[in-house]
Amino acid sequence: KQWYQRRVRGELTGSLTEEQAEVNEGFRCIAHGDYSEAYQHFSRAVAVNPGNTIAGINGAVCLLYMGRLGDSILQFESAIKSSLHPTLVFNLVSLYELKTAASTSKKYQLLDLVTSKPDWEAFPFEFLRL
Repeated sequence: KQWYQRRVRGELTGSLTEEQAEVNEGFRCIAHGDYSEAYQHFSRAVAVNPGNTIAGINGAVCLLYMGRLGDSILQFESAIKSSLHPTLVFNLVSLYELKTAASTSKKYQLLDLVTSKPDWEAFPFEFLRL
């Protein structure tokens, strides 16, 4: 177990960046069901690199598992500003649907955001579920 933890942190190879080590620790915590600790690691990875979509998505998922739906939505909305990844949009749409029956207006706001991006024509619009 200690060997694995040291490898995840990059102590054995010395080749992991701080960002990579935080993401790895976050995944390790998820595997053990410690979503609060995982969220802290993903947040530190995003602090190092705000464009780290993987850390942003997983941090938002941790918030959801912790019962913090509103915070999870805010984190997904923040992540979408730096990356318009279809997975982000799909997850955010799902959370809008969980939070309110009036999710359609939020979906249209998301549509406006998607179509404001230069490469919007290639986006899979079925993910918006309008």
